Order: sequence, then C-alpha cells, then structure tokens
Amino acid sequence: MTKKLQIDRIEGKFAVMTDDEGICNIPADFFGENAREGNIFEVVFENGKPVRAVFLAEETEAVREKIRKLMAKLRNKK
Repeated sequence: MTKKLQIDRIEGKFAVMTDDEGICNIPADFFGENAREGNIFEVVFENGKPVRAVFLAEETEAVREKIRKLMAKLRNKK
C-alpha cells in the first residue's frame, strides 16, 4: 500500500505523519536528511510497516508557496 503523508512534527525520534485519514508515527531517521516539518512523502507500506519513502520536493514547495501567499494576504488585510 502506498500513502502520501506529510510530516506534521518531530517528537523525539519519531516523525508524526498526517494525511486525510489521520496520523501515524514513523521513525524520523527513516526519512534521512529530509525529515523536516512540512515535507511530503510517498510512503510504501508492506505488512503495515514503512519500507520505502520518496520525498516529494515539488509538491512540498507548492504547498509552502500556497501557505506563504495566504499568510501575505492575511497580513495585508489590516
């Protein structure tokens, strides 16, 4: 099974991952140097355990840009 997950936060040694279905915890070192809040991954699970993750850099940047634009819009509403 493959799921698209985003790192919500790092708690200790775990990345708290979110998607539309909820949350799950995966060891942060599984993601290597890309284990940062907000990063989006395509994670492959086998028998309920993560076996491979692909960092979706373009999608992560697109979401960050969308958030930047929304924040700028909110700041300019004063």
